[in-house]
Formats: sequence, structure tokens, C-alpha cells
Amino acid sequence: MKHIMEGFDKFISYKEAVNIFNSIKWEYPAYENVGINNSINRIIYNDILSNMDVPEFDKSAVDGYAVRSVDTLNASVNNPSKLTIIGSESAEEKFDQNLNINECIEVYTGSEIPQGADSVIKVEETERSGNYIYVYSYSGENKNIFKKGEDLSKNYRILKKGDKILPQHLAAMASVKINNVNVYKKIVIGIINTGNEIINKKIVNSTGILLKNYYSRPYTEVVDGGICGDDEECIINHINKIIDKCNIIIITGGTSLGRRDKTTDAVSRIGSILFSGVAIKPGRTVALFNIKNKPVISVSGLPVAALISSLVFVNMYIKKISNFDIYDKINGILDENIHNKIGFTTFQICRAYTVNNRIHIKPLRTTGSGILSSIIYGNSIVMVPDYKEGIEAGNIINAYKIGDIEWD
Repeated sequence: MKHIMEGFDKFISYKEAVNIFNSIKWEYPAYENVGINNSINRIIYNDILSNMDVPEFDKSAVDGYAVRSVDTLNASVNNPSKLTIIGSESAEEKFDQNLNINECIEVYTGSEIPQGADSVIKVEETERSGNYIYVYSYSGENKNIFKKGEDLSKNYRILKKGDKILPQHLAAMASVKINNVNVYKKIVIGIINTGNEIINKKIVNSTGILLKNYYSRPYTEVVDGGICGDDEECIINHINKIIDKCNIIIITGGTSLGRRDKTTDAVSRIGSILFSGVAIKPGRTVALFNIKNKPVISVSGLPVAALISSLVFVNMYIKKISNFDIYDKINGILDENIHNKIGFTTFQICRAYTVNNRIHIKPLRTTGSGILSSIIYGNSIVMVPDYKEGIEAGNIINAYKIGDIEWD
């Protein structure tokens, strides 16, 4: 029987697909202002600069005595410097009196360095007798002192536009008294699953479960668009129900080399088709549409193909607005050759692991558009461009991390 290949008689290259996608002025979400405690793992909307120096003043790094280094210049075990203690300063209370020759002030960790002092001697490196201390070695200039702005200087960039906010960023912002930040509103991804076989429960909708949970992230939100059979009117109705709530819609199923593509027929009635079929593996039946300046991505019903082909364009969308990359990039030693068909861009699923703290990347041989075990065991993806026949073992290569790596 002759296959019907409507819409798939010619695949465009991955590069062409990228160029087409990036040429469209998509509608993008605005920003919202949130407290820093509610901003973890969100994408920052604008650069965040320190508005002050941290520390705000020179402060002691230890418990001890603030001194003038010149007064200890000739100190030795046989000829200690004798300094008079003229007061004490805590982290909360500043001592206002200036130091004069052969004087010192007792300080604690975090205390502001008194006027005239330029060094701090640890308490255990001195000997105290009443209101005097004996110093047995030279205490150099700026010893045991955190200088003003040494940690964060004023206008230091804590975050750049498009960064994901991590715990260390929260700590830095709190240190400079930034309480609220602008973050991108969550990118809303609608997911519609199609196929009579799902409606009739002949197969489990594992692809829908995979995508809904994969895209449920701190910076994205999933809208369940429901399930349709292979019916154009049903697909159109489901799109219309969620299009105004979403920034992106992913439709699974209906894209096939061997049957009429109901999704393309349906979506083309309410939007414009940008391409149908891309020379990528897996996921070559991916199609892209524009409805109300929002990308609608039609992908295979097979889980691995659906994940990789949708992820390519979802990541492209997020990166275009914010420069944030969903993928964590790693590099490591390729254990075995990766083979590729010239003309196709291959996304090879691999297992990254470590030996002696070096990352190794092993391509998985049991792979395919529907092989779930490959993305259970696999934790990384290597992209092989369409002009290469493959990558030889032993090369240091880049990979995109899609799962956790166990360190030895």
C-alpha cells in the first residue's frame, strides 16, 4: 500500500527551521515583580546591580585587636611590642576614638575597623596582661581585614537579564537590601494530545504525561488542553479553548509519514503553517504553525521524538526572549563513535558519568522515537550537525544535560 506523505515530501534543514522560527515576531510574556523569597529558579527580567558596597566598611575578619601595623614592625619573641588597650568594639557598636602610637582596640568578627588602625591581630597570637597586650611578630597592613567592597562593590552585576535565580543570588541581593525583583511571567505551555488510539485506550498516553511533567518548571506552567481523536473539528475546538491562555501550544500525535496528518489540516484552517517536516532525528515530522503570533508545535505521538522536537523549539522561544537556556551544558570525553546520516541533524541520547572526576559521555545504542528506556537511562543529548557523518570516540564534546549525573 502506498503511504500518504502529505506535507512531508521534503524536509527542511534544522538550520532553516531555526531561521524561520527566529524570524517571527512572537508574542512574549511580560514581567512581574516578586519578593526575592518567591523568585528562586525564576528567570530575571533585567540586570541586577549591587546598590552598595559589601562590606559597607572595612571590618575585622577575626576576634582580636585592631592595631597600627607600624607599631608591630620590630616585634619579636625576644622583643615584643607592648600595646595599650584603649577600648572595645563589637559588631553592633562602633568605637569612635582614633588610635594613637602603641594603642590597640579589642574587636570581634564583623567589627568596623577603628580610625587609625590598619591591621588586626588574632587574640590567640597575643598575650594579655591587664590593659596591655604583647605582640610577638609583625602584623602586616590589612591583615585579617575585609576591605570595603571586597565582596560586592557598588554596581557589581549580581544577575544579568535571562539568568535563572539561584540561592546564592538571593543571598547577594539580601546583602545589598534588594527585596523585590522583576522576573519574566511564567511561560504558559498548552499541551493537546491527539489520536483515536488514545481515545479508545488502545495505548497509554505516556507522551502526554512526559511532556506535562517535563515542562512543569519554576519558569514555565502547563495548561492541559485535553485529548482529541483524529478529528479536525475537535482539534480546532481544543486549540481555541486554550490559545488565549498560552504562550506556546504543543500538539502530540497526528504527524506521521504513513497517514494523513489531521493536525496540519486542522491548524492550517485557523493559522498559518511555517514548515512541516525537519531533517532532525528523532522527531523529523515536527511542524510549526503561527496562531495569533504564538508558536503551535505539532510533534510525533512517540515520547522521545515528542520531547526532543518540542524541546528544541520551546528552548528557542525562551532563549529568544531572555537568553536563558533550558539545557545545562556539559563537556566530556566521548566513549564510543556516534554515527550520523549526512543531511540530518541528530540528537543522540547519551549517558554521562564520571571517572576520577572527569565526565565521560557514552552514546546509547538502544534508541528510537518511542524507546522510553533511552531517556530513563540517558541523561544527556549530543547534537551532531547535518554536515557531519558522526563524531569519533576520544573527542572532548559538548552535551546538553537532561538528567542528573552521578559523580564518583
